[in-house]
Parts: sequence; structure tokens; C-alpha cells
Amino acid sequence: MKKTLLLLFFTWFCSGLYAQQTKTVTGNVFVLNNLPVSGITVSAKNSKAVVATDSLGNFTIVCLKKDKLRFKAKSFNTAHLRVNEKTKDTVSVKLNFVNTEKNVDIAIGYGYISEKDRTQAIEHISRGQNYCSYLSIYDLIHERFNGVRITNNGCIIVRGINTLYGSPCATYVVNGQMMDDISFISPCDIKEISLLKDGSAAAIYGSRSANGVFIINLKDGH
Repeated sequence: MKKTLLLLFFTWFCSGLYAQQTKTVTGNVFVLNNLPVSGITVSAKNSKAVVATDSLGNFTIVCLKKDKLRFKAKSFNTAHLRVNEKTKDTVSVKLNFVNTEKNVDIAIGYGYISEKDRTQAIEHISRGQNYCSYLSIYDLIHERFNGVRITNNGCIIVRGINTLYGSPCATYVVNGQMMDDISFISPCDIKEISLLKDGSAAAIYGSRSANGVFIINLKDGH
């Protein structure tokens, strides 16, 4: 009987001690412009706890009061958060998306980003790049975007899109203005370039853009 009581006391004591040493952290994981990311693996180095973010990017994990959280998923740079006595009970973590068109498909395929958020994800592809190594804007587009074909007259055809509006050429939007010709643009002058090729392209830019839209923003002064 005494051994049983001692065992119960020891178990209760250890449980209370462990509770004093642990910390419950809740939070939200997002990417790009506050886009929630689901299915991200959140792990605590010391407590060994592992959870995943829900469809709204939320998570709750029990770690030690001094611990290190890791946020990991394909197509995103791994992020870390140190936990100590100054860490708030609720945190917000932004992941850096590895900006390639292929990684958008990976993120959607794994369920990190929903299909309905594809447009927002695509819009952030190719930001912060240096394009001076390309001979022309057509050379840049051909190398950077899979599934495009460029004709001799500068028409860019996006594979997988069947035109219903005559010309099969994609539409160009430069600094917010629709243009028929982009041959004059030097790759060095480009700040960012992205491709929209889902149904939202036509919704935003009209039926003319149903064959895909290349959105090009130039550096200041160009």
C-alpha cells in the first residue's frame, strides 16, 4: 500500500514539475500577403512535440519553456523560433516562399496553398531577381516559364490554354497598362514578372486575356 501511495505521489509530483517546465504556444503561419499556410510541420527541438498547421494556418504546440520551434515544408525556406520566458503565448510566423513556378504547383499539390489562392501565389513569382543575363525579354520568358512557345512575330503561346477569342497570344500588362508589344523592354529594366493563366486572368483583364497574362513591372524610371 505504501509503495502504491509513493508511486502515485511521485507520478503526481513529476507531472506537476513537467507542467511548470512546459509552455503552450499557439500561433498562425502565413506566407506572401498574409496568405495562411496549412499542413506545415511544426516541431519542438527539446520537447520533441510535432504538430501541423490547420487549414487556416493555425497551430498549438506544447514545448519546454526554453525550446526551439521549427517550421518546415516543401517549397518554403525552413523557419525557426526560439522559445523562452519572453516569448508570447500567441505568435505569428511568416515563411519565405521559394519563388519558382514549379514551387507554386508543389505548394498546391501538398495542400499548403489552396487552388483558389493560386493567383496570389503566382503573382509573387520572380520578384527580386536580376534578369540582365538574358539577351531579350523573350529569352527571359522562354527560360523562366515552363510551357510557353514564342513565335517569330513575338506571340507568346501558353501551353494548356485553348483560345476562344481568335489570337492565341498571351496578353502583356506593363506597369498596369495593357500592351501589344514588349520587344522594346530590356531584361535589366524589369523589376518583377509573373504569369497568370487561370480563370481569374480573364476576370481581371477581360476576355482578351483568356490566353494568359504576363504582368511586368519595370524598375523606377523606366
